[in-house]
Amino acid sequence: MKKNTIFYCLLFFFLFGIGKLLFSKEECHQKIVCLNSLILLERMPEFSKVQKELEKLSKNHENILAKLAKEFHKKAEKFQKNRNPILKKELEILQYRAQAYQKNAADDLSKRQNKLLDPIYKKIEKAINIVMEKDKTIVRVDDCSPGKGVLVNKGIDITEDVKKELGF
Repeated sequence: MKKNTIFYCLLFFFLFGIGKLLFSKEECHQKIVCLNSLILLERMPEFSKVQKELEKLSKNHENILAKLAKEFHKKAEKFQKNRNPILKKELEILQYRAQAYQKNAADDLSKRQNKLLDPIYKKIEKAINIVMEKDKTIVRVDDCSPGKGVLVNKGIDITEDVKKELGF
C-alpha cells in the first residue's frame, strides 16, 4: 500500500514536471507584438482619397445645416418682432428638421466612412496575417497607435514588417 502511494506521487510529480516543461517552453517562444495602425493608414494612397471624399461629404452636410440655421435665425428674428403663433410653429418645425438632418448626416458620414475604410483595414489585416505566417511565434498584435489604449507594450513593433508587406 505504501509503495503504491509513493509510486503514484512520484508518477504525478514526474508527469506534472514534464507537462510544465513542455508548456512553459512553448509559452517562452510566443510573442505579443504591436504595430502603429495610424502610420500605416497615413502611408496608404487609398486613405488620402477616403479623406477627401469624407471631407467633401462633410462639407456638403455642413452647408445644408448652415442653410437651415440661417433660415431658423431669420424666422426667429421675425418672431421676436411680432410674436406670430404661426411663426412659432414654423420655428419648431425648422428646429426639428435641423436636428433630424444633423442626426441623419452623422449617420450617413459614419456609414460612408466605414464603407470606404473597410477595404483598407482588410488590406492591412491581410499584411499582418502574412507577417504572422512568416513568424509563427506571434500570438497577438496590439495596436500601439496614440489613443488606442495601449499605454505600455513590451512586444516587438512589427509596423515596419507590415509596411514592407503593403509595399512601402
